[in-house]
Amino acid sequence: MQLIFVRHAEPDYSVDSLTPKGFREAELLARRAAAWKPTSCFCSPAGRAQATAKPSLAAMGAAAETLGWMTEFTIGCHARPDGSGDQSWVPWDLFPDYWTADPRYNEPEGWLDTPYLAAHADVARPRWAEIKAGVDGILAHYGYRREANHYRIAPDAQRDALLVFFCHLGLACAAIGHVVHVAPPELWHAFFMAPSSVTVLNSEERQGDVAGFRIQAFGDTSHLRAADEPPSRMGSFGRSVFPL
Repeated sequence: MQLIFVRHAEPDYSVDSLTPKGFREAELLARRAAAWKPTSCFCSPAGRAQATAKPSLAAMGAAAETLGWMTEFTIGCHARPDGSGDQSWVPWDLFPDYWTADPRYNEPEGWLDTPYLAAHADVARPRWAEIKAGVDGILAHYGYRREANHYRIAPDAQRDALLVFFCHLGLACAAIGHVVHVAPPELWHAFFMAPSSVTVLNSEERQGDVAGFRIQAFGDTSHLRAADEPPSRMGSFGRSVFPL
């Protein structure tokens, strides 16, 4: 089985759509997606994800199922762990000296017990449970059923299925973290997923009917580089996005 997670193209959050650059990125992504032969596609209901998916779906001759759990991982926490700063959408973008000081941020479930997330447990825990149930429900439909921290492959599983998800940076990292049993904060803080980028997971089935998933590519923007379109820095705090 192969999973492809696509982050939406450069967003215009003010209207929940894309910037002019974002629409260019979506068209370049569609050139790449034209070679994909998806079994099924899924999309966040957010306008920026829908606008990103539209040209790719047309190029693939596919339709996408819109799923509410694929909206961005937003819990209305403050911009800083001490409660200061403006209200933020997201439970990431923490300063390095804060999130690296508590080893629970590196635990696939323990990260929710940190003071920052525990303060918003009434929203964070149900949202995390919804994401896990959502992605596991899709994998189970194709015969890959969660068992402990790996997947059991049913005799009638569609082992050659290609599933494509059009969604968001935070949501994708959370879903991927669950699938590969890595704490989402590690992906949120240590990896960058540029707008319109492609992240690929393959199942590895070396143990009979037991499968684990492995990240083959993360945040790939080769479709942009091929057209001399620079990757967007939206969501990055660095000076530039590779390549210079």
